[in-house]
Amino acid sequence: MFPKLFEPGFIRGLRIKNRLVMAPISTNFADAGGNVTELLIHHYKTIASGGVGLLIVENVCIQYPQGRHGVAQPRIDSDEFISGLHYLTHAIHRAGALVAVELMHPGAVADLKLTEEPPLVAPSAVPVKHSGVVSKKLTKNEIEKMANLFGEAALRAKEGGFDMVEVHAGHGLLLNQFLSPLTNKRKDEYGGNLEGRVRFPAMVIRKVKEHVGWEFPVSVRLGVKEFEKGGITLEEGKTVAKKLAQAGADAIHTTLGGADQEKRLEPMQYPQGWRVFLAREVKKAVDIPVLTVGVIREPWFAEKILEEGQADFIALGRALIADPEWPKKARKGEERAIRKCISCNECVRARHFEDQPIRCSVNPTIGEDRKFACIGKAEKRKRIMVVGAGPAGMEAARVATLRGHEVYLHDKRNVLGGTLNLAAVIPGKEKLQWIADYYEYVLPKLGVRIKLGGYVDEGKVKELNPDVVVISTGAEPVVPDIPGVDNPNVVSAYDILEGKMKIENEEVVVVGGGLVGLETAEFLASKGNKVTVVKRYETISKSIEPIYASHLLSDLEKQQVKIIFKVHVTEILRNKVILTDIEGKRRYLIFDKVVLARGLKPSNELAKKLKGKFPLFVIGDCKKPRRIFNAVYEGFTTMKNV
Repeated sequence: MFPKLFEPGFIRGLRIKNRLVMAPISTNFADAGGNVTELLIHHYKTIASGGVGLLIVENVCIQYPQGRHGVAQPRIDSDEFISGLHYLTHAIHRAGALVAVELMHPGAVADLKLTEEPPLVAPSAVPVKHSGVVSKKLTKNEIEKMANLFGEAALRAKEGGFDMVEVHAGHGLLLNQFLSPLTNKRKDEYGGNLEGRVRFPAMVIRKVKEHVGWEFPVSVRLGVKEFEKGGITLEEGKTVAKKLAQAGADAIHTTLGGADQEKRLEPMQYPQGWRVFLAREVKKAVDIPVLTVGVIREPWFAEKILEEGQADFIALGRALIADPEWPKKARKGEERAIRKCISCNECVRARHFEDQPIRCSVNPTIGEDRKFACIGKAEKRKRIMVVGAGPAGMEAARVATLRGHEVYLHDKRNVLGGTLNLAAVIPGKEKLQWIADYYEYVLPKLGVRIKLGGYVDEGKVKELNPDVVVISTGAEPVVPDIPGVDNPNVVSAYDILEGKMKIENEEVVVVGGGLVGLETAEFLASKGNKVTVVKRYETISKSIEPIYASHLLSDLEKQQVKIIFKVHVTEILRNKVILTDIEGKRRYLIFDKVVLARGLKPSNELAKKLKGKFPLFVIGDCKKPRRIFNAVYEGFTTMKNV
């Protein structure tokens, strides 16, 4: 189906069976001491089994503890770790993929909680953007020692069975810090103009080659461009790529420089393949293979990149977390069977904000062991009725059918997806529809009987007489106890998102500043409305993924949506909303429409009526309103043992 994707490619003398590469993604699956674990091996073996040509293992620590970059980061700073890494590479090779490892040092952005021995090191004593910490400027002697650490780590990688190493020179890490004029203020030969700033990264490449031999492949994950004023320009990035190729680099894996988390770990609003232009431009400067990465989700899109000569290899990161079998399914032409990454950043939330092992909203087996991921046949075939076809219900139906059960999936709507269909109308969140698209394809193929467009009551359940009932009827809006809430000019956010009520070019007050309230405000603003959000608390809900929260607030500001914090709505009049602040002072807002978005409550009336009458499971938001991850995970785990 995709001839360019599945033709062999070469990096140096390394023959790769196809043009698909697993981009390095930190997992926190090692142990606290940096040792390879069974979970880490299972994770990468699973992805290798899915058909990817080359797998790049997540960044490893080359200097402990000063160079730590995660609570459970694999280590390669000592020979004692070689045997564990060998177990890892052996498992990946047996699963059918070649394997590389990413070598990195965080420099000034190392985690102070983990390094144990401050100060942090950097090319210059410049305050770190987010923490304000001033790092220690590396001496010339220390720079040479650091380059040697990269070389020694590369040799251990080779001895541990890796087929290639990748040196990380992007994402605001140490090598990027030397390349960037924002962080490199040195006046000696390692700073100043571009020739000076590239000197240390080029030295690292040469040291790596000296240790592993010039025939051993080495790629560079290069921050080709920084989006901050005064940072690396695209033209400078192309020059750096050329100089690193001259130093011995065998491939350039294009990425971003700087510490901009949003552009590096893109939320849902970023379009597919928006970073491809970096690879396209670098290919004009070098004659070695170029890899592209960044929100590449669909095989047809990846094929198009290769057809147009914009890159030589396609690196998939979160896409392979969501579905490790992406390559196999693409090769068979089963594009619709791919469980596509929706860029919700649940994995990012876990690893980067909670210091937890990564997890995935659409793939409930990520972060779990081999036994958990296995769906075995049930001892006895049962008739199972699933009521509610949101994420929890759809996943429950899928797993129950794989277990061998006779499954009926009901929903009052005429389409699968539940409230995903509402959330997907928010500007930039169209990828949410991919979840329903996936189940719409796989459930009928598995044999699930899908019944849409009708309410299920106790009588319908009795009529089917199932052995097990799964209630996944989702959540419904909370109607706050506010005088005037029943006025005709007051509507719920769900009414807006479902299209029951259209509001354009009006003054709108949104009551509630959680995720639903803020997204509804964005939707309304996109329709030309003047929108004010009123919320009871000063902070933004922790339930909103931090990178997306920042992006959303920025969008709201651009659309001139006003947010009033720490106020209660005490009354809604015909065209006025009365507000009271924490000091008891009253004020009012003039409006045309009031939109209620004060949270959700479980929609579980049917569950209450059926309790004690059938074997019953209550899952997803009708158990407790939460995130997509919780719904899918509960759908999987509930049915796995039924």
